[in-house]
Amino acid sequence: MSRRLDVKKEEWRTGFQAILPVCISYVPIGLACGVLLQQAGFNSIAVLMTSLFIYGGASQFMIASMTMSGVGVLEIVLMVFFINLRHLLMSSTLASRLKNESTLFNMLFAQTITDESYAVNLMKFKLDSGWTTNKALVAGTASYLTWGISTFIGGVLGNSVTISTVIMNYMLTAMFIYLLAAQIENWVLFWTSIFAIVLSVILKVILKNGIAILIASIIASFFGLVLSTIKEKKEGVIHES
Repeated sequence: MSRRLDVKKEEWRTGFQAILPVCISYVPIGLACGVLLQQAGFNSIAVLMTSLFIYGGASQFMIASMTMSGVGVLEIVLMVFFINLRHLLMSSTLASRLKNESTLFNMLFAQTITDESYAVNLMKFKLDSGWTTNKALVAGTASYLTWGISTFIGGVLGNSVTISTVIMNYMLTAMFIYLLAAQIENWVLFWTSIFAIVLSVILKVILKNGIAILIASIIASFFGLVLSTIKEKKEGVIHES
């Protein structure tokens, strides 16, 4: 049974507070992304549209880079598709939490999913019994709007603003470390994280391409599944016949 979307004031406040560190990190990164897209030939409206419809920092940075390198549209579309394919897995993980919500609610929520909002909501659903789907939607919407507005401003400012890549990289790294550390609850997650980090570095050196991160993520997911199975067997969850 679906229900009407009705977000209370307390849910707005709590949801926004939970996602605030992500929103703060999004501002300089979004500005830089908007500037790069503008330099690649996108006007400010086009920059905003990429944020609203694609909504993926990695994808948008890649679009700017590939466009400036003269890569064809088909290649860019395929790369964006594969990079954002992980969002299907994220959505399916949270689907059980949203089964009582309306179609409109689920559509809005799905549009706001990124690595960061997914990590925050997954952590909150696991650790906070008071975390509701409304709060999750507020958190996702806040990060969605922050990113969109930041990239739009970056697109408007264009060449008139210079953002240090050192600052941008620091903010992005700090944000992911915060999200990762908050999710490590057991040795499976710890060693999966270490494996993913090491593998990402190795593949990045070998391939010298952003797709190394995508490949490392997929391989690390299978590695984590193996460790999880071992953990369950040790705990007696899986009994061999």
